[in-house]
Amino acid sequence: MIDGDTIAISDQRFRLVGFDTPETRHAKCSYELALGNEATRRARQLMDNAGFVDLIVLPGRDKYGRRLARLLIQGEDLGSRLIAEGLARPYQGGRRQSWC
Repeated sequence: MIDGDTIAISDQRFRLVGFDTPETRHAKCSYELALGNEATRRARQLMDNAGFVDLIVLPGRDKYGRRLARLLIQGEDLGSRLIAEGLARPYQGGRRQSWC
């Protein structure tokens, strides 16, 4: 897990679609950094405790060249879980709202 909405498998990075988590590397304020770290921690915890994880690779790439995917943890979309817990927002592309 790179952060709450990006994972790495071997040498490939995947942008998880359908949600946005706060930045951890380029946070614009301390609140964004704290929430981003919590989203990353929670995503890792969910993956570590999962009975099974399914990565659904989608066509295309994002503007940074990352492949696109959905991550299901025991059949539940990671983004839906993080949104429900207040650690992410729905996101379908375009301009993102500020977390600060």
